[in-house]
Amino acid sequence: MILGYVFKEIEAKRSEIDNKVDINSTIDIIDVKEIEIDIGEKKKVVEIEFEFKVEYKPTDSKIVLKGNVLYSSNNNKEIVKNWEKHKRLPEDVDIKVKNFLLRKCLTFSIIISEEIRMPSPLPFPVIVKRQEEKSYIG
Repeated sequence: MILGYVFKEIEAKRSEIDNKVDINSTIDIIDVKEIEIDIGEKKKVVEIEFEFKVEYKPTDSKIVLKGNVLYSSNNNKEIVKNWEKHKRLPEDVDIKVKNFLLRKCLTFSIIISEEIRMPSPLPFPVIVKRQEEKSYIG
């Protein structure tokens, strides 16, 4: 279960875009460790350090969000051991954490992209005017 998250670093770099730009978003898990937190009682949780990056190619424009997710499980020690041995989270944990981060980071990146006047990392639907149908009677 995801208990919470925090952004520790936020970086945004804007450069001019001449033509079409390719936007790529990635999530990297940097480190995983067990820590103890106090939520009225002391509890051991898994702290997952992440980096979320939006890159605008071929420019050097980017948005980078770094932070931590707190994850609680009955298998904290096994999650950490798996990370130490394979540098991977178990698949079910990886999917939960990355889906959570996609929602949080993309949402925040949309706001940042508007502020630095760059295209949104997540395209929005666009409403267009309907073309009138022409009817021919022959």
